[in-house]
Amino acid sequence: MKSSDAMRAAVRRRWGRAREVVELADVPKPVPADDEVLVRVRASSINRGDYYALGNTAVLMRPMIGGFLRPKSERLGGDFAGIAEAVGKDVADIEPGDEVFGVRTGAFAQYVTAKTAVARKPHNVTFEEAAVVPVAALTALQALRDRGGLRPGQRVLVNGASGGVGTFAVQMARALGAAHVTAVCSARNVERARELGADRVLDYAREDYTRTGERYDVIVDVAGSRSWRENRRALEPDGTLALAGAPTGNRVTGPLGRLARLWLASRPGSRKLVFFICKPNRADLALVRELIESGKIRPVVDHVYPLDEIADGLEEMGEGHVQGKLAVRVD
Repeated sequence: MKSSDAMRAAVRRRWGRAREVVELADVPKPVPADDEVLVRVRASSINRGDYYALGNTAVLMRPMIGGFLRPKSERLGGDFAGIAEAVGKDVADIEPGDEVFGVRTGAFAQYVTAKTAVARKPHNVTFEEAAVVPVAALTALQALRDRGGLRPGQRVLVNGASGGVGTFAVQMARALGAAHVTAVCSARNVERARELGADRVLDYAREDYTRTGERYDVIVDVAGSRSWRENRRALEPDGTLALAGAPTGNRVTGPLGRLARLWLASRPGSRKLVFFICKPNRADLALVRELIESGKIRPVVDHVYPLDEIADGLEEMGEGHVQGKLAVRVD
């Protein structure tokens, strides 16, 4: 493989812990199709899904990731921010040289091609800040607007308000017109949640949001730490619990067992439980860009790892308690 046809990328060719299986390797540089954009990646970010993609937390999740005895695809990463280097002839809204951001599997690399989920980057943030946005912000947006059916004037609670999705969900609820936003997080993140726009912040170690007597139209549960019966107490009769995360669980089923129990417990009833995986798309990325450029939402970066330390970043994600997002700088 010629040097001009190759690039550096983070790969894993077997299941296991990040420091044991993730390495940098030379892989073929992608070639964009007529409807794709070739992006020279400047930064990426680490999501919970990237940690699950290591396949070391739940055996039964491996076929969902791709493969059982070993991964079908060796590539890792989803979020990216960078510069459009080449543009297919059918792409009308992006030109070579544009700064862009988006989602595409294999983003822990020097180059990536993108089609359905790429848009111009917000002009008022760095590449690292832009890279932590796509998956987390789109998850928050779709949880509130699409799955939660949030309408202006309603009340929202975000459980797990200090992580990537949670920090965006607090801000997004405000941007979508929520009348009151309650954030649930640890004591060390209380002030941050207030700065992001929460009207009320609960330290989960001191206050149980399911026993305050308050009810909410939409609960975005990122932590996934409470049962359906507990969450039901905090929901309005026609309220919705949008489950955007869950604990790691055991090494066989991972979070799948808890998700199944929650779903079964919620049937039937007027209160709804919805679990989903966000669907990245250009239109929602453009909306998020507008919200960032207008100052209505902002990314929160906990730490920036260089690409050659990506395994350390994945291990940190697995340990939990990340404040905001972990970014990855790609040289």
